[in-house]
Amino acid sequence: MYLARALEHIYGRVTVVGSANADLTLHTHTLPRPGQTVIGTPVRVLPGGKSANQAVQASLLGATVRFVGAVGKDHYGKLLWTSMHHAGVVLTDCVQSSKETGTAVVVVDDSAENTIAISPGANNDVTDILVNYHADAVRQANVLGLCLETPVSGALAAARLAAASGTLVLLNLSPYRSVPAELLRLTDVLIVNENELADLLPANLAAGLHDFDRNEQDMIAAGLSQLGIEQAVITLGSRGSLVIEGTSTTVIPAVPTDAIDTTGCGDAFFGTVLAAMSSGTPLLEACRLASCVASIAATGHGAQASYADRARTAAQLTSLSSLQIQ
Repeated sequence: MYLARALEHIYGRVTVVGSANADLTLHTHTLPRPGQTVIGTPVRVLPGGKSANQAVQASLLGATVRFVGAVGKDHYGKLLWTSMHHAGVVLTDCVQSSKETGTAVVVVDDSAENTIAISPGANNDVTDILVNYHADAVRQANVLGLCLETPVSGALAAARLAAASGTLVLLNLSPYRSVPAELLRLTDVLIVNENELADLLPANLAAGLHDFDRNEQDMIAAGLSQLGIEQAVITLGSRGSLVIEGTSTTVIPAVPTDAIDTTGCGDAFFGTVLAAMSSGTPLLEACRLASCVASIAATGHGAQASYADRARTAAQLTSLSSLQIQ
């Protein structure tokens, strides 16, 4: 029942700085290997982009969400604007760019796994200049969500503004790239998947990660601490997630589900954590709620189109409670 209470008490202010992409999605039996051509379904164009996804999910759960980003003056830009607007995201800080809207080519196989390639387009406008112009969006938030589908200069500028204003900074280090040490130091909670974690940690430590047992969990916590990161979440797909708080580590099992498409599930998870923590919910509890919300996202096609609102999430929590899964 504590997760239901956490859901009911989502009311905080979230600002997400980052990307919005039109997802060009098709399904195949298997993902193509290098040099291989496979036959897929007709292409569907769906609203996506890591940051836009996260903003939509947080808003659907009840948070007041502002999105700082950029879209083009084209059909895809209108698609993304409409999707975020309908979800209740405040778009006064989303600008129209002379560049084309960012796009992503998403291929999903029969096991619901995917590969994604991105053309940034207007997302490249989300620099420190744009972020500083919309500084109040960051200063007035309880929590700030960042990812790396937009220039690092924009993420760093936002993190600096947040740190100066007492706004909690959550960084999704995805897609992985090298970032200034300052950005990691300014991050209150880091969220990565296991591949991004392996890229972040020293090679000798990453090479020793296999099953994330207790010994490996302690190694990860120590390695992240050396980078200045004391709170982190490592998402492990069907194996759940690992929550690190200082030297304490907790594995949260994934919620069983019949997955159709895992596109955007990580963003649903992150968006839920943003929404819950904006209202004072502790990290561990926020991640338990996020596991439930992400499981719903896996049962639909695409990212934002499959996201659950507060009512659907509450129904899922009731169902899980009756099955004693929570």
